[in-house]
Amino acid sequence: SSLRERLFSDALAIGSAVGYRSAGTVEFLVAAGPASAPAPRYVFLEANPRIQVEHTVSEEATGVDLVRATLQIAAGETLRGLGLAQEAIR
Repeated sequence: SSLRERLFSDALAIGSAVGYRSAGTVEFLVAAGPASAPAPRYVFLEANPRIQVEHTVSEEATGVDLVRATLQIAAGETLRGLGLAQEAIR
């Protein structure tokens, strides 16, 4: 699988392991090397259980209003109910 897929998978596993169900950021450090490397190495740095200041970049990339979605989830809505199943987010 691609590096991006591995990072997504690990970020989701971290959130799932602690039962996290809201907006947040999981950060990794990727080792420098050629883009063609078969399996670039990376390590976990941190998880932030909040919307980052750079959230507008993610909003533009995904078309999702993250602040609105976070408030709706806090009020009891589900990701699936908002049309935000993980499979739909890229």
